[in-house]
Amino acid sequence: MGHMHKFLGVMAAAVAALSSAAAQNSLSGAANNQPVVANPTTLISDFDVQSVGPILDELGVVWRAVAVDGGSSAIVANAGGALNFYMQPSACRVNGTSKCIGVLIFSPYEGNANSQTVRAFNDRYPFTRTALDKSSGAFITRYEIADFGIPRGNVAASLLNFFTLAGRFHAELASAGRTVSLEGYSGDLAAASLNRKGLVHLTGAIEDAPAMSERHNKSFDEATDDILRLIELEDLPRNKIKNFK
Repeated sequence: MGHMHKFLGVMAAAVAALSSAAAQNSLSGAANNQPVVANPTTLISDFDVQSVGPILDELGVVWRAVAVDGGSSAIVANAGGALNFYMQPSACRVNGTSKCIGVLIFSPYEGNANSQTVRAFNDRYPFTRTALDKSSGAFITRYEIADFGIPRGNVAASLLNFFTLAGRFHAELASAGRTVSLEGYSGDLAAASLNRKGLVHLTGAIEDAPAMSERHNKSFDEATDDILRLIELEDLPRNKIKNFK
């Protein structure tokens, strides 16, 4: 598990240093495609603490279970000493408190978040959702389901990719200006992708790196461009917006 602790250490450095080139180049995880947790294809049937906790342990995440309203439990956790995040099991099949087949993963950021940056990040990356909170801060979140079970490896992979995007979101929030303009929106939307491509060029990183997490990171950057390109196809079936009067 040494490579996983290295991953979390690099992720912490990336958050603290606002994504240095060396840190970004190391966020790919294990380059030899080795699973980051034991028995990666073994299914867990729910996101209860006893099911998710061992996976967090193997990832080197520091966590604790906390009681929430209604008698259920949630997880308060920290990855790499830098990213605080929470896991709230949901859609619980037994008494509304256990055998939960859904989980909400989220990480909040306090401070004065630039709404344009939050919106642009949200539009750029379909894997997560970002939004403002009532205190002018922001949060990033992802929802997972396990209606018919989910492999342990998939849970770990989703968490690692969430950590990566949460680190990027933190860096974008910290470096964003305080002005909001429609003219600057498209630039904000593409900034993360352009920055990453520049780092690949400068550091000599292999863009098609074999690590599974790196493949997803590359796909995250390209997803919006792919969607916009496909939308331009004339023969693409579209859903009609029907306004009620």
